Amino acid sequence: MRNQPIIIKRIEEDGHDGHHGGGWKVAYADFMTAMMAFFLLLWILAASDEEKLRGLADYFTPSLSEQGGKGDGVLGGQVLAEKGVLSGSEGPRSEVQLPSFGRENPLSVFDSRLKEDTTRTVVEYEPAPLDAAGSGGQDVVSRSGEMDGTTEHKGSTDHDGTGPAEALSPEVQAAQIEREMQLDAVEESILNAIRQKPELADFTANIRFERTTEGLTVQIVDQDGRSMFGSGSSRIENHTREMIEIIGSAIAEMPYPLTISGHTDSVPFLRSSGYSNWELSADRANATRRVLIENGVSPARIEQIAGLADTKPLLPETPSAPTNRRIDIKLAYPDPALALP
Repeated sequence: MRNQPIIIKRIEEDGHDGHHGGGWKVAYADFMTAMMAFFLLLWILAASDEEKLRGLADYFTPSLSEQGGKGDGVLGGQVLAEKGVLSGSEGPRSEVQLPSFGRENPLSVFDSRLKEDTTRTVVEYEPAPLDAAGSGGQDVVSRSGEMDGTTEHKGSTDHDGTGPAEALSPEVQAAQIEREMQLDAVEESILNAIRQKPELADFTANIRFERTTEGLTVQIVDQDGRSMFGSGSSRIENHTREMIEIIGSAIAEMPYPLTISGHTDSVPFLRSSGYSNWELSADRANATRRVLIENGVSPARIEQIAGLADTKPLLPETPSAPTNRRIDIKLAYPDPALALP
């Protein structure tokens, strides 16, 4: 045992062997992923249009909520609140403004990239003066398209020589009488054609006639529960289309210039795109124009398409009433000398 050689083993210790882990790679990978996501976001913002940017902004800062709306359209429906809200389960989705905190317009940072497109303007929306003819007066002769065919006269026009008409020449008086007879025939033709269709029997009261110093106005008026258009849209209901076709056929051969105006009630129609009762009333008037042209009315006779929203209600005391939702088709007298005095 004493003669065994002594073996000396030298061990060199390296103090750095325990510090070669891979944890820094995880942090670096997270950093690169975040950078990639950031540059991808910048690329998406640069390549997106206004609609996509608005949707992206609303996703992060929602300022609108949706609730179901019902009714028989803006030309129909029920009002459940003081300011008016279409409610129900079958109506369109309407958007209601919620309280927002911070920036009111989340897209203002992208204003330099949003370009307004004005090439899509088709219809001019212009409110009519509040004192325009047809707002009601003693010189108005109105007719209501009821089933009994009754006629209500509110005018002061006399053809017996005892009123203002006696100051007119005999030729003008004769022309006025002939014109009135022609308009009477047109009204009777429209009402008779509607009565002859069983599917339109319940909608005879939706047709009204009004004569003013400017001409004859044929009104397609909404009634409670009987809408003329689709809820919150310019889609014409089948029965409304049939009535417009009847009106178009009756006035196709007449020389009177036409003005078509759409009206709504005071119930607000809100969309995030800014679509309101102004655009809705004009779109419905324009849809009526297309049906009239399809049924023989010359496009050259149509002088104006107007969307008046709720500025000219038939019932000013109840601006949310269904009767205020209507389409007016006015036949203007071509010769001012033959107008009602």
